[in-house]
Amino acid sequence: MSEEIKHYTAHWHTSPNPLLVGFGAGLFLLLAFMAQFNYQMDVAALVLLAVGAGMTIMGGLGWAAETIGVIDDENWSPSAMFMFIGTEIMTIGGVLAGYWVARLGAPVWPPEGTPANVGATEALYATLLLFVSSFTIGIARKKELNGDASGFATFTLISVAIWAVFMYMTISGWSHLSEQGFTIGINAYATSLYGFTGIHFAHLVMGILVMLTCVPSAFKGKLSFSYTRAMTMYVHFVNVLGFWVLLQVYYW
Repeated sequence: MSEEIKHYTAHWHTSPNPLLVGFGAGLFLLLAFMAQFNYQMDVAALVLLAVGAGMTIMGGLGWAAETIGVIDDENWSPSAMFMFIGTEIMTIGGVLAGYWVARLGAPVWPPEGTPANVGATEALYATLLLFVSSFTIGIARKKELNGDASGFATFTLISVAIWAVFMYMTISGWSHLSEQGFTIGINAYATSLYGFTGIHFAHLVMGILVMLTCVPSAFKGKLSFSYTRAMTMYVHFVNVLGFWVLLQVYYW
């Protein structure tokens, strides 16, 4: 074996955390959804939901902790994030394909029982607000690159606040629809609306945790530039995902 290969293989990074996130979000949460709404297995759905949520949160925080506070992480964070986003795109693409089959095969869309106003205007305003966080997190990254921990923390927390407002608007939209009797199982469109917005909501929760946990390390001067780049990539991805949800669920 050549010296170059020895040097390269010595720097492989292995971690169980991406696997936890993948199985938690991509398997157990979906199984919980199926158990509840396809098979009316309430207890099984609750157990699967707890397992899936636990695995996703533990894996996500563990994944972040492997880089937070590590100045020299050999720049693998962006590559790992790129692969993670790639798997998310494929998973969400599969869900979208199922939605398209239901949507295009339906004689009438939206189905009977759907309110005339499902909150499309409010969702548009919320998504426009969401996109502001792409700018604030970009500024945060520049502050970190310039060694300005206070500036990084300020704009990261602004990004968190924007996402929190978006999440509040999402919950308000759910509550408004639920009050009209438009619950997740009422028809195929309701399942799609709550499902897609719920998937997006879960990504926001994880992103907020990732952003909040890195602020203390930034003040200690122990946050790698590699991590801030990966974090910025994730924020942009979730914002684009929100745009797709808006188009698919509210404006198609």
